[in-house]
Amino acid sequence: MERIDVYRGETVDDADGNRVQGPLTLVSSFDGLVAPITAGESPTDTSHGVTVGCTLYIRADGPTGILDTDVIGVRGRLLPVDGPVASWRDPKGRHIGDVITVRLKEG
Repeated sequence: MERIDVYRGETVDDADGNRVQGPLTLVSSFDGLVAPITAGESPTDTSHGVTVGCTLYIRADGPTGILDTDVIGVRGRLLPVDGPVASWRDPKGRHIGDVITVRLKEG
């Protein structure tokens, strides 16, 4: 099990009165399993980057409350959630936890 931190930016007003996302703050932490994603990236004309990502499995009695706009801290990196949070269920339909994919292309 590894520590998984969830960060979220609160909505604040800027100097002109516009609603913007403020600085990230830690909203919760979980213990979970981290499965690295190995996806081949073909270089393009504009990027020779490397994709860093993983799939997170968090056991919980109910939904964890993680949003698809959150940033996840795992293995010393901050990675954005990539897609909707999936519900992890057993064959009888009982909730086991959440499955979250996080991914970032660097370079």
